[in-house]
Amino acid sequence: MSERVSLPSGAWVELRDPATLRRGDKKRALKLVPIDEDVELSLGTALELSDGVLVVMITAWSYDLPLPVTLESLALLPMADGDALEELPLIREAHKLLYPEQAQKTPEQVADPASPTEPSAG
Repeated sequence: MSERVSLPSGAWVELRDPATLRRGDKKRALKLVPIDEDVELSLGTALELSDGVLVVMITAWSYDLPLPVTLESLALLPMADGDALEELPLIREAHKLLYPEQAQKTPEQVADPASPTEPSAG
């Protein structure tokens, strides 16, 4: 089952139900994040994690671009559409399922590997 969502540009995307995500989807999403032991995390890492979620969640779209099997097509989306996609409840739910250790972090905390998973009580 999928849900069609309209974006600010008038384009649409169809998103799969996050309940259908499997372990292989998590592995696929993580492989799209270009990190190895010698690379430090940056603010761009949070966007790359989000792009990984989009790649495994988008099943169809109205753009005249190939479906995002890799990150290249996502890079060509209008900024407003990309931002709107990241804020969709289905995408947020999928992000929490795929990256539960990141669910409570801000982009700045994701970029800081020394940051705790949850903000400290203050």
